Amino acid sequence: MSKKNTKQNKKFRLNPFAVVALAVCALVVVYTATTAWLTGEPINPISFTKLDDFNYEMKVYFLQDDGTEVEVASGSAVGVDYSDPSAQNYISKLCVEVKHNGDGVAFSRVRISHEWLAADGSRLQGDAYLPYTVNSEEFTDARETDGYIYHNGALQDDDGFVRVIDGFDAASFDPSAVIALRDVELNLNVSVDAVQFNRYKQIWGIDSRPWA
Repeated sequence: MSKKNTKQNKKFRLNPFAVVALAVCALVVVYTATTAWLTGEPINPISFTKLDDFNYEMKVYFLQDDGTEVEVASGSAVGVDYSDPSAQNYISKLCVEVKHNGDGVAFSRVRISHEWLAADGSRLQGDAYLPYTVNSEEFTDARETDGYIYHNGALQDDDGFVRVIDGFDAASFDPSAVIALRDVELNLNVSVDAVQFNRYKQIWGIDSRPWA
């Protein structure tokens, strides 16, 4: 073997300590990259949607015969009169409207639940829901399925207040079975909730959009 070849072999021969050092560095790089991938902040492809952009307002009031509105304070149960049609809070005069003020794209739904409350504080069972008629141009009535009224698609922030219910089917309302037992009051609770448009299955627990 010539001296020239011997020199070239020496030139490309790696020191064993150097090989170990390179291997350790490679492991550190792989570990660091893997750790960053596992623990780093996930990338959200829906960058224009944020939960704090789902800002909904609700307007609950009793519409009087002369067109005036008697508003109900937010966050409180709505007491309705079911026997005197001249009462300001008569059951058929109830109106519910919702409005979206955020930039997020969300699906929303409204729930109108009720309870019969006796003088002694006990609660009595009644119908599953009261026969309010739904504004079908804007909402889908799924109360028989899960108790909710769903807006048909995303409610835009420039739509203003949108009417949820547009009437009351008095012929289908018969409280006699309940009030025959004792004197009772009828209270309503009205709520609205929204979910990011691509998370309705996980958050609401439904397989498909009721309005689709």
